[in-house]
Amino acid sequence: MVTSAVSTTQHAPPPYPEDADAKVRQFAGIFGRDDIFRLLDDMRKNLLGDALSVQKLAQQFAEVGTLGDAKADVGAAVQAVSGTWSGRAASQFGTYTTRVSEALDKQNTAVGAMSSILTDITNLVIDTYASAIKLLGTCAAELSKFSLKAVIALLTVEIPIVDIFTAKDVIDSIVEAFGTLVKEFVDLLGDATKKMGEFFGESNALARVATDFPEMPELGGNSGIDNQKQWRVDPSAWPE
Repeated sequence: MVTSAVSTTQHAPPPYPEDADAKVRQFAGIFGRDDIFRLLDDMRKNLLGDALSVQKLAQQFAEVGTLGDAKADVGAAVQAVSGTWSGRAASQFGTYTTRVSEALDKQNTAVGAMSSILTDITNLVIDTYASAIKLLGTCAAELSKFSLKAVIALLTVEIPIVDIFTAKDVIDSIVEAFGTLVKEFVDLLGDATKKMGEFFGESNALARVATDFPEMPELGGNSGIDNQKQWRVDPSAWPE
């Protein structure tokens, strides 16, 4: 079986960090940060998208062996008549099977190209998703340094003058953690969008795949291949 070399997906997406998500949501709710909730929803529901479906499709393309098997069958047919049969029909048969083999090669290459493109896009999405949830974990770790009850108290009760600066530092640290999460998440999406722009160019490659996927050549009506009178047994094929 002949297959094309393709890119491979090196890893599966990591599991979504439920505990980190819950921690960030707790603090975001206290501070009324609806933007953080929207960010987490996008991260959880939309960022990975259908990457796993694309990955599966890429794998299916990579495992296609039908074209390679068909080429091997054509080669076996050529070998079966080679050296035994001659004549115009044998010559036409050899020419035609060469054209068929070339078409099968191009089709097999096109299938491999499709798998490679889909795999590259899948890897980009999975890497972006993995980086995003790593940012979420870092933010949750920063927030875990503060007592949730203490933060609620700081925001809801009158603070003695002596503790105002301490309270301000705590609140500023939490707000900064949110700000860092948002900024780094936006930067990450920006980088991913830039890379995805490169893959938009792959749409031309996908269109090219269709061009490079030729139909099987038709057998000429006057080839003589189906005419037994135009086949001759090569006398040299018989043992003396």
